[in-house]
Amino acid sequence: MKNINRLKIGVSQQLMATLLFVVSIAFVGCDPTIDALAFNLPEANSQEDLTPPSAEFTVSPTADFLTYTFANESRSATSYVWDYGDGNSSTELDGINTFPGEGTYTVTLTATDDLGVSSTYSEEINVVEPIVPPTLIPVILEAGFDNGNDSRDPWRNSDLGGVIQITSSNGYHEGNNGAKLPKSGDRIGYQLIGEFTPNEVYELKFKYTFRDQEEAENGSITIAMVQPMNSIDQLEDNTISSITYTEDVAGVGSLVSGSLVFNSGANSALAIFFYNDADEAYIDSFEIEAVE
Repeated sequence: MKNINRLKIGVSQQLMATLLFVVSIAFVGCDPTIDALAFNLPEANSQEDLTPPSAEFTVSPTADFLTYTFANESRSATSYVWDYGDGNSSTELDGINTFPGEGTYTVTLTATDDLGVSSTYSEEINVVEPIVPPTLIPVILEAGFDNGNDSRDPWRNSDLGGVIQITSSNGYHEGNNGAKLPKSGDRIGYQLIGEFTPNEVYELKFKYTFRDQEEAENGSITIAMVQPMNSIDQLEDNTISSITYTEDVAGVGSLVSGSLVFNSGANSALAIFFYNDADEAYIDSFEIEAVE
């Protein structure tokens, strides 16, 4: 019995020695540091990032060719960093940036989620100043009324009033002739002109004066830019801009300069329309130019 117990103890000791030898070899072959062990062990309650972030955005230019907006279309992210490629950056959800000048800039969005996982997306932006075509300047026919009665033809519109008269009286015209509106106030000038550049500012210039035929009246002359019309009843609704000059301010007998500034709006064609009231009026030397 004693021999059997001794045999069991001997076997156990040999097995223990063998196990310690194997563990020693394994321990020598591994990195025993805490950092190495921690790297391979997941944190308590950790989960795999099943919906990692995906960065993405779309680009839109603005009226200012240097300024662009960036719509953030990232998914599964909670924080964002914009790098506009020109030294500017932002942490806003959506981006907007004014670049310093023409050139190519790489805009990068980094989107990060709460687990610290990040995604990046980049696009190149080519900033180029657009070529602006010159503003169209409409042609005014018989702008100086220098062809006698034939000068009246481009200014006729019997639906709106009688045709203008032509005068060569000294002091009431430039060049050979000018347009005359009798004190009766029943004659008008109307000429449809084009083409205008839409949404541009123009200035209509002219010369005008009065002859004091009615001492008790203060004569006036009105010059307007109107949308095309075929009835005087449309005047108020169709007027883009107008200006009225009066005899007591302008004086009589000598031409003075007048002008009307207006925006063409969405119109490619507009009409010059002028008429008088209460006393004899004269007008001459129309010209039109774009306002810078």
